[in-house]
Amino acid sequence: MSAFQVAVVDPFATSFRYTDTFSAIGGEVIQVRSTVALLPAVLPVDTSRFSHTLVNDGDLEKLAEQLAVLQPCAVLPGRESGVELADALSERLGLPGNGTALSAARRDKYTQIERIRSLGIPAMRQIRTNDEAELHAWHALAGGTVVVKPLRSGRGEGVRFCDRPEESVAALRAVRDRTSVLGEKITEVVAQEYLVGAEYIVNTASCDGVHQVTDVWSTDRISANGVRDLVVAQILLDSDDPVVGELVPFAHRVLDALGIRYGAAHVEIKLTPDGPRLVEAAARPSGLPYFVADVIGEGQLEWAADAYVRPERFMARAGSAYRRRTAFAWAALASPVAGRLTRYRALDEVKALDSFDDLNLIVKPGDPIVPTTWDLGYPATLTLRHSVEAVLRRDLNTLRFLDGAGMYEVDTDGHSDLPTDAV
Repeated sequence: MSAFQVAVVDPFATSFRYTDTFSAIGGEVIQVRSTVALLPAVLPVDTSRFSHTLVNDGDLEKLAEQLAVLQPCAVLPGRESGVELADALSERLGLPGNGTALSAARRDKYTQIERIRSLGIPAMRQIRTNDEAELHAWHALAGGTVVVKPLRSGRGEGVRFCDRPEESVAALRAVRDRTSVLGEKITEVVAQEYLVGAEYIVNTASCDGVHQVTDVWSTDRISANGVRDLVVAQILLDSDDPVVGELVPFAHRVLDALGIRYGAAHVEIKLTPDGPRLVEAAARPSGLPYFVADVIGEGQLEWAADAYVRPERFMARAGSAYRRRTAFAWAALASPVAGRLTRYRALDEVKALDSFDDLNLIVKPGDPIVPTTWDLGYPATLTLRHSVEAVLRRDLNTLRFLDGAGMYEVDTDGHSDLPTDAV
């Protein structure tokens, strides 16, 4: 294939690997940054890996003109903050994409649930509001547990599980007028009924409305630090797992409803007693392709690349089932303590697990540590893999036994500079 260029909007973290994916098939990546300054919690990337870097200063037409000169064959989002800009740029340049008509439904957590409901897909009860009295009255009428979260954030930021109307009001107060990790001011929240059931992740890539499932994960969750469903592990399911057959048709209906016709998507689904229900969906890669290409052979990024620049190859293979080479899981430690970390007491036992693969220490000895309440609060993450799934699942249970207050030796004296916990 002759050389080509694609533009990736906000190619940070997982999506930085698009540079490798497109390079492997003869292409280069143009970096398009959606903001002049890096967003909170975004680490800089190696700009030498991009053929060009463009920065959005708020003038969309100017940015589109600059990009048009470079003649990319596709514009795609790298992370949540890039979804709407990628939609707008691809539409202006007449390139394959998802268009702007349903961009809001792909970003706004309230709007996307109302969109799927309007098309007959079963959906949770919810309200969008910034009014404390309205929220209190809605929760009182709905009864039970309610989940309150910002409309357009991510990474579990600001999510609260509220059993009483007063707790929902407190959750609104806690996030209102704050700036999210995506750099947007939080003015409203969505309150939704709490869905009872196991939660799963269906990752896909699409080409001209044809959807390919690239990987499906089950999630392990705990109640800790005031969070009812804190994610502590994600386990890769084989494609012939019976639950996959129930999840995939529902995920495809959601993708169609949200107008996701091209590129990677990430769909979070709960299997309730009444059937599958959407938690939320996103029109960008998940955080898991780092592992999938190795465990399966290819993943979202590879399939998405084909969707944009090798559509005939995508179509020829669409519908094929992925196969795990080994059982695999991502897992995290969850701190229950605050202070300055002196040491982890049981890391040697963690590393001795039969399925132990790799460990990433995010909070290191000497660093401040706070109770984990969201995705950016894990003190450490690790990967597990084993040829026998039962061994891997046993080790996940052992990890939970080893984690907890006994894992962390902390100094709690004289540290007024400790950060406050995330919302």
